[in-house]
Amino acid sequence: MPYVEYACEGRLLFRTETSEAAQFVPRIHEVVVIDDVPYIVVDVEYWARRLGSNDRRLVWPTVYVLPMSSEDWDLRRERRQKRKREGPPPVRY
Repeated sequence: MPYVEYACEGRLLFRTETSEAAQFVPRIHEVVVIDDVPYIVVDVEYWARRLGSNDRRLVWPTVYVLPMSSEDWDLRRERRQKRKREGPPPVRY
């Protein structure tokens, strides 16, 4: 079973198991929340690793993340919230 590895500042944070059919890999500049801490994806590398015999290989992505500042995270969350409606739209004839 293939894995997706997450690394931050030169060290492996954790590894998740996936199936060969469904593999979730975040895109660059996407925000990933790990243990209630926001991280931004800065790079994704794909490594082919042998599985059993020499002719079978699996591709394991390694996702590199960096911690996001709390100000950037607050701005992003503020932009994602719905604005309150201030009454019906004006009537135009």
